[in-house]
Amino acid sequence: MQTRRRLPVALLVAVVAAVALGAPCRIHAQATIVIDVLDGPGEGFNDPGAPDPASIAGGNAGATLGDQRFVAFEHAAAIWAGLLDSSQAIIVGATFDPQPCEATTASLGAAGTNTVHRDFTGAPVTHTWYPAALANALAGADLAPGISDIDATFNSAIDDSACAFPKVWYYGLDENPPAGTIDFVSVVLHELGHGLGFQTFVDLGTGAKLNNVDDVFMLWLENHSTGELYPEMTDGARVSASVDTGNLHWVGPDVVAQSGRLTSGRHPSGHVAMHAPDPQDPGSSVSHFSSALSPDELMEPSLTGATHDVGLAAALMQDIGWSTSSSLKTTATPPANVSLSDGGGSGSCFIAVMTGSLNLSR
Repeated sequence: MQTRRRLPVALLVAVVAAVALGAPCRIHAQATIVIDVLDGPGEGFNDPGAPDPASIAGGNAGATLGDQRFVAFEHAAAIWAGLLDSSQAIIVGATFDPQPCEATTASLGAAGTNTVHRDFTGAPVTHTWYPAALANALAGADLAPGISDIDATFNSAIDDSACAFPKVWYYGLDENPPAGTIDFVSVVLHELGHGLGFQTFVDLGTGAKLNNVDDVFMLWLENHSTGELYPEMTDGARVSASVDTGNLHWVGPDVVAQSGRLTSGRHPSGHVAMHAPDPQDPGSSVSHFSSALSPDELMEPSLTGATHDVGLAAALMQDIGWSTSSSLKTTATPPANVSLSDGGGSGSCFIAVMTGSLNLSR
């Protein structure tokens, strides 16, 4: 059930007062992100409960708990909007729903693209799936009208006294959560990263490509043990790569060019380790940087602390085809086994399973 639709958010500006009053806001930026609140009345982003005093002190002046959640989401969306270039609005369907929450671990949220598209006009690589937001940006058109580009959901149980997990959400905007709290802005940034393209559509259990078609994320995945890239592997080899801890690498040129910031999790070649635990971590394997990276990165599988810096994720977005505001942008050349697009016939597919979950352990 959709109860309200907020207008676009973009570059970081002081919008808290307008949101707290329920007024829509439109701010100019490289990209526009529209947040569709899909919660029912009185729940999630519409929760009329009292705002969190600590989050007020952290710069979030939302008038209710639901408003604070929205203000924090908007703050995170504005960070990504200020980094990416697109003429097409990026529509995000957002909800709070109960998710697993135990005494020592909790699921914080999950997000992913709703549709994928290939061989559209403007696609840099043929016969290759692109997530909706990126495909729309490259095509200069909405390729799936009426369908949100990204779905994102967050764990409402974190704020529920019935949850055994000892930490609660912090909705402040200052990147400084008090002890015993979880920085919501950091979690939203992470989940939006997945929806914008930080995810593969390869079946983790079987290694099969989606409809036997490459996706743009997998083009830059390598098993360093064999030297093979994901597109050229057999299904079984992709399964093996997904558990080859330390040897599943991201080899895209933009990430490699900026990987010098790392003191661990980086190969001497500049390749960056991806999350490949053995056994597999469903919902997390492959579609995250490795937890071995240091300093910690936003797009690791578990929240390591508050960060409002997307870090190497911005370079990865460049590798998969996003145009960004980064002055370090290079032009990524597809691997030799991938053909350039001739703008032929188009195709699309609905992705029903949300990916890219983020967890936290006590």
